[in-house]
Amino acid sequence: MKIASFVLGFCLVATFVFAGMSAEIVSVDKDDNGNIRVWTQYKIDGVEVDSRYPKINGKQVYCTRYNKQNFLGMSKTEIAERIDKDLEAHSKTLIQKEFDKNANATVNQIRIAYNAIANQDFMDTSFPVLIGRKVTEEEATVALDTNNDGVQDKEIKVKTDGTYTENILTP
Repeated sequence: MKIASFVLGFCLVATFVFAGMSAEIVSVDKDDNGNIRVWTQYKIDGVEVDSRYPKINGKQVYCTRYNKQNFLGMSKTEIAERIDKDLEAHSKTLIQKEFDKNANATVNQIRIAYNAIANQDFMDTSFPVLIGRKVTEEEATVALDTNNDGVQDKEIKVKTDGTYTENILTP
């Protein structure tokens, strides 16, 4: 009887230990462009999440790339905290995907249902003032960091015909 109670207790504890999502950094390296790659193993309820990346040390991994702009002006502690936040965010995304796979309604379907109720008055409203309005743009401006130092130093104005003009930005 004591053994059965112990086994049952162990199973309950083991179930709680593996509940949820865990992320473990398996490796860190640099790619050919000098970007930092953080290789992370994710587990849901103790089971590895499949990945399209090659295994590292027998573990399924996901890769997150960073360049020096991501960590500009940060200490090593701040960099580690930033990476932790990214792992937490990706973990939440994986939890949502797993929920969507197993639930009767996906998170998006739940969101749509709430929005449909909340926006009912808005959806019944017409906007005659909007009919016939036009917006015309001839170009779009894109700011660039041409030397990868974290400061946008040039902008280009692009057009639909494939042409552009450059302008140097002064900080």
